[in-house]
Amino acid sequence: MSERTTGASEAPHFDLAVVGAGAVGALAAYYAVRRDPGRRVAVITHAGRGTGATRLSAGFDTPTGRNPAQRALAARSTALFDELAAGLGDAGRAPVDVRWLVARENTAALDATMADGGRTRPVTGEQRSLLDRTFPGLAHDSGQVLLAGDPMTAGQPQRLTDRLLDEVLGRPDNTMLEGLRISEVRRRDGRVELVAADGSRITAAKAVLAPGPWALDGPVAAAARERGARVKKVVAFHIMTPPPPGAPALVLEDADAFLLPHRPGGHWIFSITSPDWDRGPDEPLAIDARDRELARALLAQHVPGFLPHLLGGRVFSDCFTPGHLPVVDTVGGEDVVMAIGGSGSGYRLAPAMAEDALNLLDGRPRT
Repeated sequence: MSERTTGASEAPHFDLAVVGAGAVGALAAYYAVRRDPGRRVAVITHAGRGTGATRLSAGFDTPTGRNPAQRALAARSTALFDELAAGLGDAGRAPVDVRWLVARENTAALDATMADGGRTRPVTGEQRSLLDRTFPGLAHDSGQVLLAGDPMTAGQPQRLTDRLLDEVLGRPDNTMLEGLRISEVRRRDGRVELVAADGSRITAAKAVLAPGPWALDGPVAAAARERGARVKKVVAFHIMTPPPPGAPALVLEDADAFLLPHRPGGHWIFSITSPDWDRGPDEPLAIDARDRELARALLAQHVPGFLPHLLGGRVFSDCFTPGHLPVVDTVGGEDVVMAIGGSGSGYRLAPAMAEDALNLLDGRPRT
């Protein structure tokens, strides 16, 4: 008989069940075993590691926030990422210089978003020369300015997730249960019981639910909708030309878009804001004519030399919440916590979201 079962007909039992194997779920499981190496953890996913928003995230970590709460989360996540890099040896992150194109009148508002209190500054002549070499045809109107800020980071979310889960699953009492779509969470005999769509069950003392873009299709759906959560299509094009050495990222702040050098792929990622709401992760998703028209219009306006290289990209869904502020809260009792609402920034906020989720379960102060 397994040590995790208490009888032939009973469900396997764990100290903590984590539903979701994306960045938030992997971090929650990792932090759980770091705090208590003896804690038995099950990571449950209906697909595989990092499926969904994590697998296709650009991994651009800009420690900024639209409001004080989001800035606090972003600052805490940056600190936690630094700790991860020290603990894991390599968290797949690299520094990248950032240049901002923003309306002159919005400069102060941009500075106010910086979680570390930093300030942007006009680009130098040398920086402008590099921008012109990097972004062919770079142009803006007289009401916009190019600004420089402190370096930020570009990560590899899938790689980080794999490293974290390897650490968790390297302990003999921990396991990953794949192919289980959890449809219901209930309480039975003082335990949290998680029921899969096929009738399979496991129990746990506590649970973290981090379903990512599946937040509206599962056990937290009602609670997520009560908090105004919706799903939205996220689109990032590929610009199929290699970034030169030292190439900075370019943020088109007023368009909520950015161009990020993607070193592992040898091309650029051009993230835009797709207009398609209520597009779930189980629907057929593809870059469509509206997305392409928007991308072409932005490039034609600002970096026309990239237009011939616009080809394909990545498309997925994510859960968005009001104010783009993640929801980390208990669900029906103090032993179950949901962590949802990456709002397209789930990777960069994931460490603080995961830490907050565990702090709620463990009775510790939150970020």
